[in-house]
Amino acid sequence: MKSKSISKTISDGNVLLMLTVWSFIILLFLSPDSPFFGLGQRIDSAWFFQGGAAWMNGMRPYVDFTDSKGPLLWLIYGIGYLISPRNYVGVYVVSSLFYTGTLFYNYKTASLFFKESKTALLATLPMIFVYFWPWFHYEVRAEDFALLFVSISLYILIKRICKKNIGGKETNLDYFLLGVCFVALTLIKFNIAIMQGVIILSVLWLQFKSKKDLGKSVTSMVIGAVTTLLPFIVYFLLTDTLGAFVQEYFINTFKTIEDANNNNSSYMADINRALGDRRIIAFVIVIVVGSILFGIRMPRYKAVPTIIAVAFVALATRHNIWNYYYDTCHIFILFLLISLLAISYKKLRHTLFTMAAGLIIVYCIYGNLIMGELRINTILTNHPDKVAFQKLSDVMKDTEKPKILYYKANVFGFGVMYKALPAGNQWAYQTDATPEMRKDHIDLLNSRKADFVVTYCREDQTEKKGDLKEIEAAGYELKEHCVYMNLPFYMYERKK
Repeated sequence: MKSKSISKTISDGNVLLMLTVWSFIILLFLSPDSPFFGLGQRIDSAWFFQGGAAWMNGMRPYVDFTDSKGPLLWLIYGIGYLISPRNYVGVYVVSSLFYTGTLFYNYKTASLFFKESKTALLATLPMIFVYFWPWFHYEVRAEDFALLFVSISLYILIKRICKKNIGGKETNLDYFLLGVCFVALTLIKFNIAIMQGVIILSVLWLQFKSKKDLGKSVTSMVIGAVTTLLPFIVYFLLTDTLGAFVQEYFINTFKTIEDANNNNSSYMADINRALGDRRIIAFVIVIVVGSILFGIRMPRYKAVPTIIAVAFVALATRHNIWNYYYDTCHIFILFLLISLLAISYKKLRHTLFTMAAGLIIVYCIYGNLIMGELRINTILTNHPDKVAFQKLSDVMKDTEKPKILYYKANVFGFGVMYKALPAGNQWAYQTDATPEMRKDHIDLLNSRKADFVVTYCREDQTEKKGDLKEIEAAGYELKEHCVYMNLPFYMYERKK
């Protein structure tokens, strides 16, 4: 490793400006939230967006609407809603800013190994394509926003390995930021906070090994954590929803995970499922090889990058029902790019890096825009799904801020252009919902609080045909029926 300080050829301010432009441009073509794409072909992001919209309209999280995600995620989407309430353009703006921050800390990490800032920037720019790698990335989700806090934490760890003499003020700031990041991740999706906890433990271990004052560092981390958590606690206390927050986000979510464990699989079964996917195998191999090569460049504790990367992969593998659980692991591809650019033989360095970066960029564009779902959801295409989405949404066009219930179904984002909001707490069916959650969901239907109820039922789903009768029995009449995303949807309106 080269211990010289980073060249001031490009200041951090200018780098930040360049990365902002870069993020906004690339996400314009790769993010389904950009103005280039329609409102359909999404599930999770629609769930988060309409939850954020509900909060911005005075509804209380975990009481008037809920999901197994943290309040910071809803706040992020709520800000996106305030920017652009009838589409996802505001989320595009917010996510572009988050990716700017993520790339900036990727750049800061790369800067530890190169005296020229241009080289560090070169290692950073392809990472935006890595984060949107089509094998695992389907739509912008919690993992995308979590990457900023993971990248900050990883930078602090690598910096503290590379630099032995770090002053007290910088140390206190590092630990303060680690506390901020841990709570932020907990308030987005707590399993990612568990991953980041591996980084925190590594930093604490380094501090312990250095025989420096660990107490002050831990105090700084606690202050950072409390500072981040306090505004949310105050809000929950003022709105009398703290108990609901704990019950819904932590207790109920843990129960759904426990039910999944009982009904689904063991950790060994998760590993076997991952081993059955060649894409996951290839991805893990690249991460491990890159981390080993990166570790060789480290001045000490050379095994730490590999240990951290493997720990992230191991934690992401648990309940890997969907491959996007690995999205936060994409950050370790940075280790490979840095290692390739650090090869001393110039010709080999240029060849390998150009091949790696070229493959990443070309395949990402090909996989997303040519073969992926984005191609059928542009503002210029007239795919049948776009027509169906509009038909199902138009049922709500004459109702001001319609309340919608997804009966025994996930959220698909119908009525976003008409500012549709959740009808109540259990306004959609969560995976592995507890009996209490399922009962509240059915009670919400029978309460007739929803202006509109939507569900889907294929011909072969005999168990779901009863759902249609339950909706009609609750006092709703069918207004639209069409196929969307290969599912026959039924949109009902409450009878007057």
